[in-house]
Amino acid sequence: MNVHVIGYNTKTVARNQLPKTWEDVLGPTWTGRIMVSPREQWFGWMLQVMGKEKGLNYMRALAKQKPAVRRESTAMRAQLVLAGEADIDLDSTYSVLTPLMKRGAPVNWTTLGPALVVPVGYGLTAKAPHPNAAKLFLDFVLSQEGQRQVLTFERQSARADLALEQAAMKDIKLIPLDSTLGEQLEFFARQAQEIFGN
Repeated sequence: MNVHVIGYNTKTVARNQLPKTWEDVLGPTWTGRIMVSPREQWFGWMLQVMGKEKGLNYMRALAKQKPAVRRESTAMRAQLVLAGEADIDLDSTYSVLTPLMKRGAPVNWTTLGPALVVPVGYGLTAKAPHPNAAKLFLDFVLSQEGQRQVLTFERQSARADLALEQAAMKDIKLIPLDSTLGEQLEFFARQAQEIFGN
C-alpha cells in the first residue's frame, strides 16, 4: 500500500513549527509556502474525510493560500521541496521520502490526522506467456515472506502480521481511499481544475 503523508524541508521548517491540523495550513504562516498536487485521488480522499461540502470549501480556502500547484510525481515534488520551491508538499508519500531521509536529505514527513492509503494491486495478464510462474510469484509476493521483502523497498504492507515491523505507521490512523469514489473522478478533476487552475 502507498501511504500519503505531508513532506517538508527540515532546513526551512522545524518540526515544532509544522501545522498540526488541515485547518492550520490555512493560516497566514503558510501562505505561499505550500505545494499541492490536486490530483483526483488526493482531492477525492480529502472530500471523503471532510465531507463533500466542507471539503470543497476547504479546497477553495487552500487555493487562496497561493500554493505552488504541481502535477508531477511525488518523487519529483519531493525534489522540488528539497530545492526550495515550497516548504511543504501536502500530498507526498512515505515511500518517496524515507529513502531521501536515509541518505541525509533535509526532508521529513508528518501527517495532519489520518493518512490516505492507496492499495497497490498485483495482477496477472490474460495471455501471460508463463501464467503458472506468474501465479507462483503472486503467491510469494502476497505471503508474509514476500511482503517482508516489499518492506525493504520502503513500501508498506497491509498484512496485519507485519504491523510490528512497520513502526513508523503504528500511531497513524490509515484511511483507504473509498473505491466507490472512482465513479466520481471526472467530478474531482473538474473541481480541482476550477479551484486550482492549471
